[in-house]
Amino acid sequence: MQLTVIYPAFNEEENVKHIPNELIRFLDKLGMTYEILIIDDGSKDNTVNEVNKLRKKFSNIVLIRHKSNKGLGSAIRTGIKHARGEFLVTIDGDFTFHPSMIKSLIQAQKRENADCVIGSPLLAGYGKNVPKYRIFLSKSVNKIYQILMQKKVTAVSQIFRLYKARDLKSLDLESKRFDINAEILFKLVQKNKTFYEIPAKLTLRKYGESKINNFKEIQNHIRLIFKIIKWKIFRSTSN
Repeated sequence: MQLTVIYPAFNEEENVKHIPNELIRFLDKLGMTYEILIIDDGSKDNTVNEVNKLRKKFSNIVLIRHKSNKGLGSAIRTGIKHARGEFLVTIDGDFTFHPSMIKSLIQAQKRENADCVIGSPLLAGYGKNVPKYRIFLSKSVNKIYQILMQKKVTAVSQIFRLYKARDLKSLDLESKRFDINAEILFKLVQKNKTFYEIPAKLTLRKYGESKINNFKEIQNHIRLIFKIIKWKIFRSTSN
């Protein structure tokens, strides 16, 4: 099995410095070949310089650059396009879902033979020090997506997941921002792909500043909800 890890990075110089200890040391314990695709999404800090330092030490780190900031969704889509692994893991650049849990994603995939394995903060009780408003927003959005997808799922918009790479490469994805994860799940469900959820605690970022703008993300989810409704209508009229 070969694994591709997609690591989106926008002004993440502090977190990139910790990739050897926070990510690589856990991937090395998996007993499989892997590559790390770092998608620099138009960073203005020293992210690229820090990645290039790592590339001199680790030959399986690949840097792909966007000339300007295009958003998380665009970075993930670029990673999917260039991924060479049989399986693909998407993680956040600030390690709020800790890479040590990648092993649990892989174990669950083998055990359940699932097409997609999702790390769910809800199943893990979210974790310490997660603001209540983030928990409320997450639960509220998930309820709406559950209704639209007609599937019992507790983590629709979270990034921490394992996929079969061929499934993602077959999808026609549109989202450019944080709503990419919900779009991927919806379109996999529409293709009758199976998913399985495991507990995954959500933590606070240790290094650097958060890029999340809650107001903008609410807007993104509203737009995606209307997209999903449109996709459902189109699918029903085309059958």
